[in-house]
Amino acid sequence: MEQPMSDVERFRQGFARLLLLVLWINVGLLALAPLADPLLDRTNLIVAGAGLAALSLLVWRICGTDWPTRQVTSIATMGQVMLLVYGFAGHPYQSDMHMYFFAMLAVLAGWLDWRIFIPTTVAIVCHHFILSLAQPAGVFPNGNDGGRVLLHGAIVMVQAAALSWLVTSLRRSLEISENEREQADSARQVADEARRDVAETTARAATEKQRVLHGVAHDFERAVAGIARDVVESIQSLRVASQQMKSGAVEVSQRSSAASQSSRQTSSNVVAVTQVTSELAQSFAEVDRQVAETSRIVGETTRQAGAVLETVGELSRKADAIGNIAGVISSIAKHTNLLALNASIEAARLGRSGGGFTIVAQEIKALANQTWRATEEIQGQIEAIHSSGAEATAALDAMNATIGSLNHISGMVAVVIEQQNAATAGIAENIRQAADETIAAASHIDIVSRVATETDEVASHIAESADRLSRQSTHLDAEVAQFLDRIRAA
Repeated sequence: MEQPMSDVERFRQGFARLLLLVLWINVGLLALAPLADPLLDRTNLIVAGAGLAALSLLVWRICGTDWPTRQVTSIATMGQVMLLVYGFAGHPYQSDMHMYFFAMLAVLAGWLDWRIFIPTTVAIVCHHFILSLAQPAGVFPNGNDGGRVLLHGAIVMVQAAALSWLVTSLRRSLEISENEREQADSARQVADEARRDVAETTARAATEKQRVLHGVAHDFERAVAGIARDVVESIQSLRVASQQMKSGAVEVSQRSSAASQSSRQTSSNVVAVTQVTSELAQSFAEVDRQVAETSRIVGETTRQAGAVLETVGELSRKADAIGNIAGVISSIAKHTNLLALNASIEAARLGRSGGGFTIVAQEIKALANQTWRATEEIQGQIEAIHSSGAEATAALDAMNATIGSLNHISGMVAVVIEQQNAATAGIAENIRQAADETIAAASHIDIVSRVATETDEVASHIAESADRLSRQSTHLDAEVAQFLDRIRAA
């Protein structure tokens, strides 16, 4: 592959053509020389000048601008100037023609080679020195003058030295400029390659970013969809449980009302027995009937109290189920909060393009906190139900104890009937105690009724919380869908 031409070589190529033109112009000047005191005839003078020009052209054709061409053309130029000095011998301009030496030395600086000034300077000095001895008139109009020869030699050497320095500096400047241009070209090529690499890298990064964002959106959508399904199922379970709790509370309230009516009836019967006690002496049969009726009512009350106890137990078990559901919801809320934290971290890594992601993550976190607080409220209400259930159980146990005491009293009444008058005072006292205990049982039944009412309110609150969670879940689905759309469009 051909090496590219340097700036120095390119300059020399142009200068070579210019110098050859000057050489042939000098041939024309030789043809116009006045030959006032000819030392050579015109023909020989022109042939000598043309021979130097032709020799320079031939060497240039063969060697180009290499060292031989530079030396031959430089010596040929000085030779033509010498011939011109000969041609003006005896003419007033002969002394002025010596200035042509200095002019041509300056022209030869176009070769950008300081070495050519050595032979040219030597040739000029030798020309002046030798001809001043052999043919003084061919050099100076006034004949031989050794001082002028030395002066001309000194001037030529000073000019040659200055031109050598100038040529060296100029050539070095061209080489430095060329090197810098080559470095600039190389840097430009590197910059172009870097720009192409950056463009390709940017395109690949954009593609990879799009792929990663779609993957993240898909994973996030799948995770949130699973959580949303769990939340919806939990909300449905919570709504069903609240309905069951409400139904149970209504049933407990109804049974409590029945037990309260029975208790009041028992109290009325006890009062009736108290009134009849004064008549025991007259009709123990009536007392026996009233005792039997009391036993029946006590048995009914016992059965009803057992039913209430079972209802309270069922209510406690349902409250446990609701607590488990609330625990699941709390766990889901924590998991949602953790996903929101991960989303916030991912948004922070993405920087400015993750701003929408951060807003959605904060909204998810807020919804998770609301869900967690709602479950905490549910847990508190469930604890209240447990506490009320425990109180109701204690009240029913007290009622059962009272009923057991009443049964015992009924047995004692039977014994008193057999003992007739001796047991009348004891029967009156026992009936009074039975009345007090019946009133206490009625009070406990009222407590059970109030607990049932509170349970109904709690069930309504749970249902409202479930509805609120359902609306928040719908809002969460909409926000997640918008967020995923923005991610996929990024």
